[in-house]
Amino acid sequence: MLARADGRALVLAGGQSLIPMLRHRLAEPEALVDLRRIDSLHHLSFDGLRTIRLGAMVTHHGFERWGFDHGQRLLTDAAAHIGHRSVRTMGTVIGSLAHADPAAEWSAVSLVLEGVCHVAGPGGEREVRVDQLFTGPFSTSLGSSEIITSLTLSLPPSGSGSAFAEVAPRHGDPAVAGAAAALTLDGPEVERARVALIGLAATPCRSPSVEAVLAGRPVSACIEAAAQAVENDIDPMGDIHGSEVYRRRVAPVVVARALRSALARAEGGRP
Repeated sequence: MLARADGRALVLAGGQSLIPMLRHRLAEPEALVDLRRIDSLHHLSFDGLRTIRLGAMVTHHGFERWGFDHGQRLLTDAAAHIGHRSVRTMGTVIGSLAHADPAAEWSAVSLVLEGVCHVAGPGGEREVRVDQLFTGPFSTSLGSSEIITSLTLSLPPSGSGSAFAEVAPRHGDPAVAGAAAALTLDGPEVERARVALIGLAATPCRSPSVEAVLAGRPVSACIEAAAQAVENDIDPMGDIHGSEVYRRRVAPVVVARALRSALARAEGGRP
C-alpha cells in the first residue's frame, strides 16, 4: 500500500506524533496506512538473558510495564518522561523512533542498549542499527515504502547499572536535554560505558567523549570530569523550550545525574 502511494502515504501506529502533525498541517498525506490489525507487530519477547525484541505496535506503557516487571529501571526512568498517561497508553516505542524527534527518550535508550531496527518494504527486509537510523531532525534513513517492524535491544550484562535523566520546562513537555547511561563495573573501575544524549544536537547521539573519560577509571572519581566532556559532542539548537546557551549549561547536569544513578544501581545501592 505504501509503495502504491509512491511517497504520498504515512504510517499510523499509535498516532500520538502523527495526529498533531496532521492537525497543524505539518503533514498532508493522501492516505494513512493503519498498522493496528497486523497481529505480528504487537509482540514483545525476551530470551531470558539479555535480548528484548518488541514489535512496532508495542506501546510506551506496555514497554514501561515490562521494564518494571523485569527490574529494568532505565526503561521505567525514560517512560516516565514521555507525555502523559494517555499518550503512553496509545503511543508506540517504534513509532517514536521512526518519528525521529531529536528529543525523544526512547532514542537515547535504544542507542545505549545497542538497538537494531528490523525494517521491511517491497524490496525485502534489512537491519538498521539505531545509530544509523537518524539522518536529521524528524528524518530517517527509511525508504518511503519501508516500516520498522521490530526493534532488538541488548540489556547490559550483570554488574551493570543504567539510568535516564532529563530536564524539561514541565512534565510532559519535550526534553530540553536528556541523557541515558549504562555502566558495567570491574571492581571500582568502569569496564564499559555507554552514554547517549537527546535534545542536544540535530539527532539523538552517543557521547564518545564522556565514555572515553570513564573508560578504565574509578567512576566515582571522574563523574564531574566526564559530565563536562559532553561539551565536545553537542551542537544544540535553541527553540521555545530552551536556548542554545541554556542547553549547553544543562547538558553536563543531566549527564552527571544519569551517571550517578547508573553507578548507584551498578553498586547495588539506591540513587
